[in-house]
Amino acid sequence: MQLEVTNRCNLDCDMCPRLVLLKVPEVDMQRETLETILDRFEETPAHSMTLTGWGEPLMHHDFFGFVDRIHERFPETDIGFTTNGHLLTKRIVRQILERPIGRINVSLEELPWDEAPAHLPPARASEEGHEVNLMKGDKNHVARDGHPTPPKVVEHLRHLLSERNAKAARGESAPEIRLQVVLFPNSAETTARLVDFGAELGFQAVNLVRLDVRGRPDLTRPTYQEERDLIALARERAEAGGIPLGSVNDHGHILRVASHDDEFCMRLDSYVYIDVEGNVAPCCLLRGHRLGNLAEESLDGIWNSADFKRFYGPDPHPACDGCDAFMHRYTDQSDLTERKHASSIGEPS
Repeated sequence: MQLEVTNRCNLDCDMCPRLVLLKVPEVDMQRETLETILDRFEETPAHSMTLTGWGEPLMHHDFFGFVDRIHERFPETDIGFTTNGHLLTKRIVRQILERPIGRINVSLEELPWDEAPAHLPPARASEEGHEVNLMKGDKNHVARDGHPTPPKVVEHLRHLLSERNAKAARGESAPEIRLQVVLFPNSAETTARLVDFGAELGFQAVNLVRLDVRGRPDLTRPTYQEERDLIALARERAEAGGIPLGSVNDHGHILRVASHDDEFCMRLDSYVYIDVEGNVAPCCLLRGHRLGNLAEESLDGIWNSADFKRFYGPDPHPACDGCDAFMHRYTDQSDLTERKHASSIGEPS
């Protein structure tokens, strides 16, 4: 269960579809709505709840109150969230580690580069018609559209991981903290640096994700073969650094068989997305495809409706056409030649 506790964000990243494509309302979930949703899960508690919508969850005015209430109602449910790291002050870190939060994903696209002194704002210049940000990898023009990583964020993360790992070393319960990295074209050096950074700070794992450009046709993602190469490079660096690495788009053999080689999305088998008003959707990327509201009907009624059943197979749902966010392959037919080439040289087909 993914719970949209807020869509407000302290950043406004060009690559994020929340305002342009998804047109989400920038509001917080109300406590009454949370209670209604939890009531609907009383008989069948969710295995996990991820308190992240299309915003920064730590912006919610009562985020930790929500965490406490969910744990009070469902102590066996794993609670997690995703953050951009900008709000991880020492006070916030202390509040996180005082609670039974099991998972935290930290999304970074870049690290501060040596050319950008810590006490100065990012230097900017113009090159080939592009604005260049020295803090964001100089010529990596696509990465400039991700969220920035000023030195304070690195300091926040060092403190978070230091405190978390010290707690775990004492034998106390501590969240798994993963570094989440988006793959951009020509980003081999950036990807390697981020994996090294994850290992250095003591993250529990690194997770690679695919750039979604459907709402931003002016952005470019890696070709299919380049994505494979980036994942292979990241795995090599992760192994050298002693940190586990995964990618939602690097399906193993069993998962490819289970999904009939990307014929349908396995994410839809046991997942629901619930927005700030209690509306239920089959996926975070299909937020507007509302199939019911938990204030009006039961989760069982929504999950077992004919409309919802169409999403979990056996054939792809029309609403999913063109989406490969959770697939092994690209759906873009322009990459078909590359796929066949990759298959002929040993890439699993």
